[in-house]
Amino acid sequence: MAKLTQFSAPGNLKDLSAPMAASWSTKISGFIDTEVARLTTNHGLQPQFYNPSKLDVSGNPAPINWQGFPQTIELQYGDDPQEMYRQAEIRNNQDEYLEWAVIKEAGKITKVMFTCEGPEYWSHVASDKALLTELYSEIVGQPVPQSELFTAGGAYQPRNKFNMAYAVHLIQPNNTLTAEINIAAQATIIRQHGGHNPVTDPGELINCSRFGDPDRHSDPHIGEVVNGVARQGCSLTLQDPVGLYIDGLPHPTNDLGIKKPDGGVVGPDYWTLARGDQDHIVRAVFAAPTGQPAVGDLEIGGKKIEFGGQIVKAGPGMMVKLTGIVGRPGVFHNPSFPCPGPALAAHAVGFGPPSIVGRSSRRS
Repeated sequence: MAKLTQFSAPGNLKDLSAPMAASWSTKISGFIDTEVARLTTNHGLQPQFYNPSKLDVSGNPAPINWQGFPQTIELQYGDDPQEMYRQAEIRNNQDEYLEWAVIKEAGKITKVMFTCEGPEYWSHVASDKALLTELYSEIVGQPVPQSELFTAGGAYQPRNKFNMAYAVHLIQPNNTLTAEINIAAQATIIRQHGGHNPVTDPGELINCSRFGDPDRHSDPHIGEVVNGVARQGCSLTLQDPVGLYIDGLPHPTNDLGIKKPDGGVVGPDYWTLARGDQDHIVRAVFAAPTGQPAVGDLEIGGKKIEFGGQIVKAGPGMMVKLTGIVGRPGVFHNPSFPCPGPALAAHAVGFGPPSIVGRSSRRS
């Protein structure tokens, strides 16, 4: 792997002018440098996480994927599927780096829109108001007034009505690119039990190292995989383009078990890859092609689709991924470190405020 000359936009998108693309690359490099600097505060540690635009380190791609349906919601409402799916439609509850919104006509779903696009990228795009408005209009399918996207003072409003209605990009407070980079970096620290055995349990590791939420599918799994690589003495970074992606578009019937009202097969033509490329999908739309039954008429497990979350959770589920670059083992011989203190709450450093709406104490 040669040293990167410039980080690409997420999904290899071509939205940006050359100066904006260069500026985006500088931002990603800065995000990574910040995490590397945090690692160096651990005395005696040689960072295994590195900036590929500053170091030329060879390695192999290592995809890490997880289920996109929010486990935090399933844990609390799994004994009441209808309420579970209702809660999962709330954007603040979609905390697995995948968010969605539905379009309905006469109370029936006609379209489900999925996004993995980080808010940092869209805030960057917003420095060009005309470009931001143009992209919103393309996604929404009609002209979007620029005034609806910015405050009176000219600041971009991520939680504008069009983003809320069409899932233009991620808005759940924990769903950020900087969170992804934070986990990948901090999980390279090897933790120990009382100076002896390493911490390997995903939940214990995430609480010890203070990153993310142990009740999510994503954070503990990312941490577990990365820490396993670190314990082998490997270097690690994130593959360009740095981002979070939908891990392929599953076949509606063969993979997700979605069927037509008559039991017929639902084809892959229900899917549209709306932004990104085949390996880096940042936006996808599920809607009926001409002449086919509407999404709300389709069935999963004999029940009509009333929520976008039914599609996310069906079968093995819709998967989200990030991809690391892992170097050869045995290069690093870092010491292990004890937990720095009592575990923080789920909204650990770098992850924003608590974000689950309508939580109960129930566990399924």
